[in-house]
Amino acid sequence: MILANNDIGMHCIQPDYSAFLILPPGNNLEVQVFEKGKDKAKLITSGITLEYEVNDNTSSADKVNFWEYAKDYGYDIAPDVGITGNELKGVLKLSKDKKYFEATAIPVVPYNDGQKQVNPYQTVKITVKDSSTGKALAVQDKVVLPVSDEMMCSNCHGVQDTDKNILMAHDSNEGTKLYTDLTQGKRHRCDECHSDNISNAPGKDGVPALSQAIHGSHSSRMSMSKLANQCYNCHPGEVTKCNRGVMAANGITCTDSKCHGSMANVSQTILNGRRPWLDEPDCGACHGADYAVNAGVLYRNSYLVNGPDDMNGKIKCISCHNSAHSEWPSTLALDNVIPVQLYGRPDFIRECSACHEGTGKLHGAGR
Repeated sequence: MILANNDIGMHCIQPDYSAFLILPPGNNLEVQVFEKGKDKAKLITSGITLEYEVNDNTSSADKVNFWEYAKDYGYDIAPDVGITGNELKGVLKLSKDKKYFEATAIPVVPYNDGQKQVNPYQTVKITVKDSSTGKALAVQDKVVLPVSDEMMCSNCHGVQDTDKNILMAHDSNEGTKLYTDLTQGKRHRCDECHSDNISNAPGKDGVPALSQAIHGSHSSRMSMSKLANQCYNCHPGEVTKCNRGVMAANGITCTDSKCHGSMANVSQTILNGRRPWLDEPDCGACHGADYAVNAGVLYRNSYLVNGPDDMNGKIKCISCHNSAHSEWPSTLALDNVIPVQLYGRPDFIRECSACHEGTGKLHGAGR
């Protein structure tokens, strides 16, 4: 059995990299493999090789211009290679804790081969093979590996010369010379000055963290945009609708006080000591202590602690509940492929029959 997901439900990329860099293209894939059994299910981490391949997407460099400017931003990589060396097909590596397989920064973009229409919900095929014989043991054809270039800076910074307007506004407000540098062929990454934990960038002393700077400076200006969901101006988006999980279906939005809260709150909590990307909303805030994330660990890195003893500390929370922002059952049918294949309907993984074989009364009831 293959349980797979991406780490945060949606990755953002820029539609244009010619002026500055916020984030490079890429998404992370995580996979756990289990052997089903009547008495016990077994987590398999050895003797197998996991291969991945993005479906109907064999190239990226001809679809977005990141690789044209990659060296300007310090990335000496070939076209179609991600910043950690992975490509659109390859082999997953065993994680540091040796409990799951992963491929980081897969350079996926929201355009399929031969298509001009945007498709943020890209999928990846995963094949589990016997390491000694090469025989395929299991295949999962469609796991969502989403990425969107729907950063709508133009909603406030103008449809024409959007990036130029952004740099000039930054120069005017902060006394920098980013636009002058650009006219002289020098491009900048935002994390050169602003610390960013997602890219392990320390930033410069006295300069606010990137998340704090963006959320803080824009929180009082969102009236310039006409979008009802303010988050969708930057986090994709009115077309992508990345917040699509069961919580969103039940009206729990990003700005809920137990989630991220308002833009001003996001900024203020960082100013108060919260570490962006490292200190995030905790499931326990709504679901109670029994369902909280592991102490000091993000949801996507947490493991089961209140289940069967032989599975505690082995099954990742995200393996059974899916990625943040696309929690099962998701409102997007494509997200629900794994649970539908396991027991016929969209739901989080909670039935015994998902991992255990059997014909007894409980198994017949599907629980």
